[in-house]
Amino acid sequence: MSTELRIPEGIIVRTARGGPDVLGGILDNLKQYSFSGYIKVALKKESLSSTGFIVMEAGDPTMSIYQFEKKEPREMKRIYAGDKALRFVWEDAQDKLSLIELHSRVPKEEFDRRFPDAKLQEPAEFRSKAIKQQIVRKVAAKQEETPSEEEETAEEDPVLKEIHKMRQEGYVVDDLEKLYKTDRGAAEKGVEKYRWNIEELVEISRLLDDIPRDGFEDEIDRLRQKLNDPAKLEAVRADIAKFKETARKRIERTRMAEKKIEDELRKKKAEDKSGDLYQLIMQYKEGQEGGEGAPACEKCGGPLDAEGACPKCSGAEGAKGEVPKYELGFENFIVGSGNKFAFAAAAAVAESPDKAYNPLYLYGRSGLGKTHLLNAIAKRIAQNSPEGGVVLISAEKFTEDLDRALKADRIHEFRDGFSKKEAFLIDDFQFLLGKEAAQGELLYLLDEIKRGGGQIVIASDRLPKEIPRLLESLSAKIQGGLIADLQPLDEQTRLDILKSKAKGKGKEIPEDVLKFITEKIPGNVREMESALNRLIAFATVMKVEIDLRLADEVLTPTLNAPEERRETPQQADVKPGHSYLIEEERIAGSVLIYTKKVDEGYRGLEISRLNPKQVRQEFGAKGEILWLTDKDSKTEKTVPPSLEIVIHKVEECMAPGDKVALLIDGLQYLISNTSFESVLRFIRRLIDDFSESSSIMMISVSPGTLSTQELSILERELETIKLG
Repeated sequence: MSTELRIPEGIIVRTARGGPDVLGGILDNLKQYSFSGYIKVALKKESLSSTGFIVMEAGDPTMSIYQFEKKEPREMKRIYAGDKALRFVWEDAQDKLSLIELHSRVPKEEFDRRFPDAKLQEPAEFRSKAIKQQIVRKVAAKQEETPSEEEETAEEDPVLKEIHKMRQEGYVVDDLEKLYKTDRGAAEKGVEKYRWNIEELVEISRLLDDIPRDGFEDEIDRLRQKLNDPAKLEAVRADIAKFKETARKRIERTRMAEKKIEDELRKKKAEDKSGDLYQLIMQYKEGQEGGEGAPACEKCGGPLDAEGACPKCSGAEGAKGEVPKYELGFENFIVGSGNKFAFAAAAAVAESPDKAYNPLYLYGRSGLGKTHLLNAIAKRIAQNSPEGGVVLISAEKFTEDLDRALKADRIHEFRDGFSKKEAFLIDDFQFLLGKEAAQGELLYLLDEIKRGGGQIVIASDRLPKEIPRLLESLSAKIQGGLIADLQPLDEQTRLDILKSKAKGKGKEIPEDVLKFITEKIPGNVREMESALNRLIAFATVMKVEIDLRLADEVLTPTLNAPEERRETPQQADVKPGHSYLIEEERIAGSVLIYTKKVDEGYRGLEISRLNPKQVRQEFGAKGEILWLTDKDSKTEKTVPPSLEIVIHKVEECMAPGDKVALLIDGLQYLISNTSFESVLRFIRRLIDDFSESSSIMMISVSPGTLSTQELSILERELETIKLG
């Protein structure tokens, strides 16, 4: 509902479960620390739900908004503001089912602008006391009402009294009340069991309080909704066990993703140093030839342009208000089939900032041109609007600058350097993983920049949802714009890019040498340029001509592409809860891995394009084999190339608690009968199912049967095993 009210998101600094005096204690605590932000109280029940907000300024409540929805007996929706809203929020906070969140870093002026009638009228101290008194009077009034016959009985019968007490505490006791009416003795035993169960439910609630909500919000909320029914303790135990296993696997995947991003950061730094070394070699050579040497940048050692600025470092200086200069533009970006859409989107926002797509999110594997497009956008906007101001900065530098600003108590200067610009562009967004302070500050700045009519462009090597420990509110804001991906480039486009790079360095490189580099390094443009730099630097220092023989001698020992690691079936380690893409020319290797898992006790299911008889005779496959075909067979089990039927067959095989090894061979056949997009959705659904199980999924493909783009997408979705 906060989305519907469009309440600005902040950073969640504390969560608590509601109950008597909980909100009062929080308010007293916030007063002590002069907190500014808002308190959110959410209450969800079967037929009604509500969300309330108390805006705090220097420790005092100043505004309140409350939204209420009810489905039965008739649908109703109401929004209240001001003191009345505050009373409703306070009442909801007394309920143990309510969830209280404390949000910081919230722009109060946004509340002032959008909810002028939400301001509280009475002095904060009097208002707090008055509301507490109203709650007390309301409870007292209920207690003074004429007791019913059942309540009089409860006063006399401790069993019924205990049942009523549990109901007042917020627990479901309907079955216990029915039992009391038919068998008091059984009800007495039931009360004792309920009390034992309630103690365990309280412990489970405390356990959930200790779990970081980040990334587990929905699961924790669903579990909490079940903690008010003591009769369902066994189901809650099962859910908790499943949640723990799911959380463990998700945390494991998150750690793996974090490690991969950290490794990529180290690799990128190494590549930057390699580029700097090339610049130093060239600078040294020019100095040898020119006598005194060319002027160099103090930061990176690279050459300066005609105006004495470093093209490489100038982009990061935009935050300090200097006029940035950009070496890379749209005019020297090579457009191919894999980057057409991203190029068009980038050109659109460069020509009309805040009019086309805002924010624009560019993503793709390293070395496909994201940074080039960021520079091109910045360059075009700076040219069209010199006074507007442009900032282009890496996520790593943004984090470092923020840390320095916070330590020096200069956060306002830091924000002013970004928020009043016409364009804000941030590169390598994935390096913000786990940096909550930087993410929170960026979230605030994005709101400010967009509110001021500024254009936002973000570049990353993965989608927001694939970045571990990314704030949900930040991810949602980014996904509200346009996401444009850069796909792997075909060989001709890569050759054209390399020609352009060589020309930009003032070098004439034989075409057979450039083809040699593109063939040796099939994916990453940055790695191709790095190889070209090494070759030019070597030839310059050694004073030799560049030819194919020299390229082979200099580059082959350091190129990883031809020595790409490939595994044997015996080396491949497949784990429960994981899904794999096995790249091989024939299915022999994947069948060996699959058969090994069947021997280990997994229930085997293979869905194959080959006749099962052939699979058994040629590869020795075990377990159940379904022939993927439109043909009816009298001797073999078949399944037609219908994604719905295949899903059904897999789900039939995966009974709760079973360990299943699934091998799918015939992906291209499924694609030809449906579409790649449909098959991709089918695979993603299976990935989600297997990630929360003890089973393993393997998909065998021959790389030559898929396009480069299709194979790249599948490699991003699944863990890849390349068999030699």
